[in-house]
Amino acid sequence: MRRALALVVLFAVLTGAVPTASATRLGVVLAGSSLVFWQAMTRGIQQAAKDQHVEMVMRSPSDGASLGTQPNIQLRLIDYMMHSGVDGIVLVPEPLEEVTTPVSIAVPTVLVDRSSTDYNAISTVSTDNFAAGKKAALSLVPVLRKGAKVAVLRLAPSISSTTERENGFLSVAREEGWDVVVNTYVGYRPRDAEGLIAKALNAYAGHLDAVFAPAEPIAYGALRVIEAKAVGDRPRLVVFDWRPEFMDGLKRGVVYADVVQDPYRMGYLAIETLVAALRGHSPRPGVFVDVVTVTPNNINDPAIRAVLANYTQ
Repeated sequence: MRRALALVVLFAVLTGAVPTASATRLGVVLAGSSLVFWQAMTRGIQQAAKDQHVEMVMRSPSDGASLGTQPNIQLRLIDYMMHSGVDGIVLVPEPLEEVTTPVSIAVPTVLVDRSSTDYNAISTVSTDNFAAGKKAALSLVPVLRKGAKVAVLRLAPSISSTTERENGFLSVAREEGWDVVVNTYVGYRPRDAEGLIAKALNAYAGHLDAVFAPAEPIAYGALRVIEAKAVGDRPRLVVFDWRPEFMDGLKRGVVYADVVQDPYRMGYLAIETLVAALRGHSPRPGVFVDVVTVTPNNINDPAIRAVLANYTQ
């Protein structure tokens, strides 16, 4: 009888009839979903969750909602996840309004894409954005002389990642003696940004030598504005992030250089870092993911193609 009971229990375990330890469940809140950048990051997160054998709940606001019509929406999404019983959170932090900070989330939290003092987090996985902004400017050093007229199109003062890129670019501009004649915020919505970019660039009466666009929505708008100009009046355009349109822009010479992040790897490492912490391993406070500078001359290099493939797989 005792042996028969043991066999019944063994059969139940093998067939899943007896409850086993619950799987690790993670919550993920990004800052949007429609930009190519967020889509690539989502694929990295999903692949890491599969490889780490964890469950995942992902909820993200529409792109830019936290900066416009739905402030603090991420807090509501986090609250929903906490009530659903997640063991940890991966978060792309958007700025908070009229909230006491830093916010302490009751489970371990890893920030991805950008740092923030608004949340207590165990680690941040991101690009070294100041260094990447400098890298964007350094791509222009061989072709710009002292006194060159340069435009910097800013995203929003409350987004740390783009602010650091802009400041990195400007630090090189000062060192090189470039004249930054346009230095203005043009927003984060691609359609709105295009009109504001055209207004900002056309307000300068002289010839611009170079334009820096530090994020996907601004870069796309800047590409459309600059390619509409006569060929002889086009400034050198340095963009950030990646879209399929930028490949064509590089091939046609409208885009001079593109500093490309690896959001797939960022998302993957954020999940990996959080899972390791939940399993007792101390995380590094900051993890930087390298960027590559794509130009018409290196666009077919295997290392460049490998990064670009993470945007399309």
